[in-house]
Amino acid sequence: MNPESLDIIFDTIEEVFAIVGNCDDWVTVKKQLLLTLPPELRKAFSTRDPKTKEQSLNEFEKDLIVYYSQTFGIELILRTLAERREMFDVL
Repeated sequence: MNPESLDIIFDTIEEVFAIVGNCDDWVTVKKQLLLTLPPELRKAFSTRDPKTKEQSLNEFEKDLIVYYSQTFGIELILRTLAERREMFDVL
């Protein structure tokens, strides 16, 4: 990914932090990023498994999680679908 694209993503991460605050859920942060980023930058993100609907991390996302932790001091956690449903009280 080129440096200009990374700058856009890093700027967007700062905007997302302002929205999600102290939330430590990776999927919540990722959803906000994907809603904000232009389509051509969304390609770097992983997709969920079509059958289980579970998320997995690619190397790019792992690097973003490290950046997020170093920048905001919040360790983002990749939770299972069941954990997220319980956390957000969704059936």
